[in-house]
Amino acid sequence: MATTTKKVGKYSSFEKRKFPFVYAFIAFPVIQFLIFWVGVNFSSISFAFLNKNNEICLDHFVKVFEALAGDTTNTHDALLLDTIFRSVFLWGLDFFILFPIGVITTYILYRRILGHYILRICYIIPSLMGAVMWTQLIRYLVMNGGALYQLVSLFNKDLPTDGLFSSETTAFITIVAIKIVMSLVGNNAVLTGAFSRVPDEIYESAELDGAGFWRTFIQIAVPCIWSTIATLLTFSLCSFVTADYNVYLFTQGQGINGTSTIGFLLYKITYEISKQDGVPYYGFPAALGLLLTVITVPVVLIGRKVIESVYTDVEV
Repeated sequence: MATTTKKVGKYSSFEKRKFPFVYAFIAFPVIQFLIFWVGVNFSSISFAFLNKNNEICLDHFVKVFEALAGDTTNTHDALLLDTIFRSVFLWGLDFFILFPIGVITTYILYRRILGHYILRICYIIPSLMGAVMWTQLIRYLVMNGGALYQLVSLFNKDLPTDGLFSSETTAFITIVAIKIVMSLVGNNAVLTGAFSRVPDEIYESAELDGAGFWRTFIQIAVPCIWSTIATLLTFSLCSFVTADYNVYLFTQGQGINGTSTIGFLLYKITYEISKQDGVPYYGFPAALGLLLTVITVPVVLIGRKVIESVYTDVEV
């Protein structure tokens, strides 16, 4: 005698009653994404291909390549190629040097290795204040009469009288020094959380087998949290040429003396256009932003593949 089986629906009637709430809950972020990301970016891209008469043209891209060749008409006296190199240098400093140092120091703090109290103080103090407050404080410290200015003057008597940002010989070096100090504490909380997921028994087993600090760190700690490190490095790749590094606050919105970065320059160009008489048109910054996106996307995709291939995922 054949028996029939009753098909059970994928969702029960009780679960289906939850659908309107779920859809309403996710509707807001979806609408926000469509308006403020898709809409804004589509509008920006269209600016790059249209003139003031809404006619299709490539004039803005021509101006961008002229700026790369040295024309400063549309970049407010800033050399675009030098600005790109400056941004890439600061990004490379963070990606290849400061981030690995940050991972090591966070591991030292977590494992409570000798000297970790000194590092803990250096990490905690900057995190007590926001980035804007720190930027304003540092700006006053490097002015004439500030503590950092006085310290540097002990080794160099020919400092500019208006502060370290008032001369091309010291302005960018000051930006780099500030970047080094501020970047070391940036991902401490995230990395500490990642290290805390690794059971202590793994470290104890490695130490019993004779593994030292560096071997434990490289062969055990880093592979166990590599998914977190890979995510942070991918986010860093996304800011390949767009981070501003607080140049606006440090230079009071001027970006002078060789301190301009791409992130700052895009903001400054857009802001200056918005102050012009008549209807502002953002064709040049839109074209520049689109070209930078074309450069950044393959860097991010290839870099992500390389980062993920370094270590395989480890379950802890």
